[in-house]
Amino acid sequence: MKKFTVLVALALLAATGTGYAVTCAYDNVPGATLLVPYFKVSRNGATVDTPTIPAGGVDTIVAITNVSEWGVIAHWTVWNKQSAPVVDWNVPLTGYDVATASVRDILNGKLNFNTNTQVLINGIDPCIAPSKHGNTQTRYIRFTNPDSYNRPTGDRTDAEYSVYLNPAFDGEFKKNIWDSLDESYDVTELNGPGANDTDNPACGVSRKTPDVLAGDFTGYITIDVVNFCTRRFPDEAQFYYNDAIATVGWDENGGPNVLIGDYFFIDPAPQGGNISGDAMVSLEFDARLNDWRADEDKTFYARFNRHTTSEGTGITDLVPAGAFWGSYAFLHGDGREPLGAAYGFRYLNDAANGLTSWATVWRSDLWDTVVDAQGPTVRSNLCSNAYMSQPVSIAIFDNDENLVQGEPGGPLPSGDDPGAEPGIYIPWEAQRVAITGNTDIFLSTTFKGGWISVYFPYEWSAQYNQAWVGIQHSAPGLNVSVGHNATLLDNQFLCPGNIFVDAGNVISGVVVGAE
Repeated sequence: MKKFTVLVALALLAATGTGYAVTCAYDNVPGATLLVPYFKVSRNGATVDTPTIPAGGVDTIVAITNVSEWGVIAHWTVWNKQSAPVVDWNVPLTGYDVATASVRDILNGKLNFNTNTQVLINGIDPCIAPSKHGNTQTRYIRFTNPDSYNRPTGDRTDAEYSVYLNPAFDGEFKKNIWDSLDESYDVTELNGPGANDTDNPACGVSRKTPDVLAGDFTGYITIDVVNFCTRRFPDEAQFYYNDAIATVGWDENGGPNVLIGDYFFIDPAPQGGNISGDAMVSLEFDARLNDWRADEDKTFYARFNRHTTSEGTGITDLVPAGAFWGSYAFLHGDGREPLGAAYGFRYLNDAANGLTSWATVWRSDLWDTVVDAQGPTVRSNLCSNAYMSQPVSIAIFDNDENLVQGEPGGPLPSGDDPGAEPGIYIPWEAQRVAITGNTDIFLSTTFKGGWISVYFPYEWSAQYNQAWVGIQHSAPGLNVSVGHNATLLDNQFLCPGNIFVDAGNVISGVVVGAE
């Protein structure tokens, strides 16, 4: 019945010419948060004492666009593959602005890549300049950061900024960043947690002596529309109860869903077979996603923040309701739609022609001890070999619908658990998994391809049960080189059951708005 209701609603919208957006569905639309689910930068022999990562090898190019007429602040966070935040910064965007960056440049400390906005105004950073507060094409800040920890005073160096030195970091700080992102390799086996970092400052593991980098640099990136410049990571409570993350109060601008983006993996080597790209994963804000109920309500950042101002936490909301910025105060969390948990994709397996496939996988997880109503518990410490992420369920078919591996649990595709294959793990929160040639993935030897269904369970709470899968196909000499997202198999809207009909303009997750 729900499907039929949605179809009728969409048909009416098409007939009347009314614009619409679908929250909690898998769609490529402007969002309030963008996710780069995986990046890779070749280390090229860099050591902790190398000034910069040399050019060459694989790099990841990212670009974001502000599709609205008003200026915004985009808050970037680089995370390591173990789900720990590593470095963050602020990028102002004027209305209709585009900003493009190389992740290699970012890791080398070049953060002023939107050069038309990341400039001092009369000697003042745009994050601080009073002339840049408000709602116009060239104003970015909705209100002043209410947290005195971040508010610039005097010669403080730990305050909010959007114009940085070049490089923005070096010395020990740079070494910590590189050490938190290195020791990264394609995942070629799925029967355990795999190798892990032997030193990882972002995970609280000090660098060893002598300190040796290994592998390449990988991780993922989140880009959030924020109300003001901030130095807080999205895993910190202050990011939410200070209302740094943009939620309500943006109605005159059509809401904070104003960013689109894309990313590309670039490899100049003739036999690299690694050039592909895709749209960034767009996460829409919806004001209805503000009701926290354990194991029931799920948002993108729910695993990091369960804060409400009435939980008796002793935290005082720093955005006074009576002030002019009070309309920006959001009672609960981030309000970002979650991602799905079941995906399907084709694979290539043609050794004679060198046709191969990989999957770039982001999965929701936690690395550190979590304190909740039941007390401190370790969800899944991805920074330690003592813990591992939850096993995935996988079913592999050939091109003639024969089951090669796994046990389908229902009439696929349905979004149901396709059946557990014992001991199959995708170990980190962000990684590239070899499909062709993986020692724990059994592909058809009769056919040159088939398809795979994978489900990402999470035993503690449905709140964290979300993932994203991208696919890369390639062959020697780049005769084939393509990247795209896998198909979502969750046969439903991805949000919990509290999406309801509101004043006649919300139908099963379809939000009606004027063109």
